[in-house]
Amino acid sequence: MITGKFKYAATTTMLGLICVLTACGMEAQQSSNAQSSQSPQHTELGSIEEARRAVADVIGCEEAPKTAPIINPELAGYTAEYAVCSKRVQVEWFKTEEARNAEQQLYADSTQPLAIVEGKNWMVVDMSEALQESPSGMDLKGLAQELGGQFKSLNGAKQS
Repeated sequence: MITGKFKYAATTTMLGLICVLTACGMEAQQSSNAQSSQSPQHTELGSIEEARRAVADVIGCEEAPKTAPIINPELAGYTAEYAVCSKRVQVEWFKTEEARNAEQQLYADSTQPLAIVEGKNWMVVDMSEALQESPSGMDLKGLAQELGGQFKSLNGAKQS
């Protein structure tokens, strides 16, 4: 048993230790809650060429597509680059978050059925159904998982 002056020192030390451990535990729990409530971090790609290569490595793209990309003229002033993956699937890369958000909003406001994979500064858009053609058959959900993106089916598009 501890007596006298050491009794108070031991008690004070124990209380201090409990406070430190409790504070650390609470801080760790708050940090954990904050991390789990944040939106997932999407992968960022360095250029349109890097984005197309990454997509091609996962779902395969035509070596030399015979079609030109569909560029949204409503996005004048925004910096986006486009590359065709296949006849009806294109890769889009954005220099700024504002450009990506503008394109994203344009697609969300559209009445066309679109299957989209969104990354931090890139998108892959399957326009098959919007062009009234059969689905491309490309595994966009798998692409999203592999490249750290998010798959979205807009306006009733069949999920790839």
